[in-house]
Amino acid sequence: MTEKKRREELRGERVNGETLKEDKRHTSDGGTTLDLSRLYTFNQEDPGIDISSTAYSNLAYVQASHRDISIDFLQMPGIRGEDGGMKIKGTRIFMSHSAAQKLASAISEILEKLHSEGRMEAYTPHKEQDGER
Repeated sequence: MTEKKRREELRGERVNGETLKEDKRHTSDGGTTLDLSRLYTFNQEDPGIDISSTAYSNLAYVQASHRDISIDFLQMPGIRGEDGGMKIKGTRIFMSHSAAQKLASAISEILEKLHSEGRMEAYTPHKEQDGER
């Protein structure tokens, strides 16, 4: 066996320290299929949360497409830039529709609980006057 072939086999059999030899399947057309699902399986206790950045937002702009939801979390008011224009800091998050539904439900439940316990900042919308808001 050549050194090059040996290196290719070693590379194909281990990913992140996991041996994949038993997950390797050869196809009839000479290709190879690897089942990587074992690499993404974990115990509930395994993952640790690594929050690499935080930001404050007092305004969110939500957009939806047929594939996903994007939420722009903005920090208002902005600051005037060197060019004289207003610069508003923000972070855009993309989510699947199902993840966005779970987020909306979780936020709604938390806010309802805080409101019922009287621990929520009050917001009273202005009543409509003369057909205007």
